[in-house]
Amino acid sequence: MVGVNRVFNIDQMRQLAQSKLPKFIFDYLNGGADDEWVLQNNRAVFAKYGLLTEVLKDVSEINTSTTLLGMKTDLPIILSSTGASRFFHPEGEVAVARAAAEENVLYGIASSAMSSIEEVASVAPGPRFFQVYVFKDPGLNSEFVQRTKAAGYQAMYLTVDTVVAGNRERDLRNQLSIPPKITPRTVWQVGKRPKWAMDYITTQAWGFPNVESALDETTKKDFGSIAEWFASQLDRSFTWDDAAHLIAEWNGPFVIKGITRPEDAIRAAEAGATGIVVSNHGGRQLDRLPSSIELLPGIVDAVGDRLEVFVDSGFRRGTDIIPALALGAKAVAIGRPYLYSLAAGGQVGVSRVVQLLKAEIEHDMAMMGITSIDQINRGCLFERNRK
Repeated sequence: MVGVNRVFNIDQMRQLAQSKLPKFIFDYLNGGADDEWVLQNNRAVFAKYGLLTEVLKDVSEINTSTTLLGMKTDLPIILSSTGASRFFHPEGEVAVARAAAEENVLYGIASSAMSSIEEVASVAPGPRFFQVYVFKDPGLNSEFVQRTKAAGYQAMYLTVDTVVAGNRERDLRNQLSIPPKITPRTVWQVGKRPKWAMDYITTQAWGFPNVESALDETTKKDFGSIAEWFASQLDRSFTWDDAAHLIAEWNGPFVIKGITRPEDAIRAAEAGATGIVVSNHGGRQLDRLPSSIELLPGIVDAVGDRLEVFVDSGFRRGTDIIPALALGAKAVAIGRPYLYSLAAGGQVGVSRVVQLLKAEIEHDMAMMGITSIDQINRGCLFERNRK
């Protein structure tokens, strides 16, 4: 089997991950909501954006470093906060945190992580943030703030596009449950992936350590109940006033993730946010949303320099990332690409995918006559069928 050192792009990494994961786990990672229209469009839309070269420039030295939320990083890339990373590798978030610190890129864990706030902070000193969902219990949200501060996290994110879970029909067809239901189908799928099965059996039981304080003893012992608890705790009544209160309580760099409208970007600035993520949640929530990169220019123009604007959903190449930077994003966040890599090779796999993207960005910048990230602007971009 090909090792991660012989993988040269993210699609290849996806194929390697598929060869290592049971189908119901891979479908959870790879799938989207409803008809998966957004999932497909997130990739197709990049055909609109071409790159322009400027020749006979001195490109003997290329600098891809930047500053995000006051943190110096080696790349304008963020490893997004994703839940349940131990689905894909037994070391989960710990492996990702170590790789992120090694490559000096910004990484965040979620309240639904399978490693604790404190454990991740203890294994890796790199730039990091913690991401919360909109929970009903304000005491739990306050606990997150205090624990995250105490552990030395430099920023907090609030994800606002998950007040209900997306309609992910792959998971429904697979009868995805936690722990996996023992059925002829799941037994067959797990049996075809013996390494994954052995890891699942022999390593620490899955759990959500960041929310244990809010669980009763019965729920703590039943992972399925914990998953149901998460779904029941999402607060549909959370408003901009509540967001402003949480931002003030954190009192530091704060990002609101899940913005698709210029008006909401302006509200985020007014609420005191430091940054936003323009996002359609990788096609996993509301189907038929536009692609994030299509929404990006209008949002950047609306907020100017009031916020740091980030973007995610569908990015797979350096030639995807550069157009987003040209349109005003400070950085691009990736989720599935590093999770494919985590499944394919653990910490080494995650480092490999960051290194591949860095090499592509450096190569592309040299071809375009660009030597630093701050030189990337709309003049570098050719937009097909622009009105």
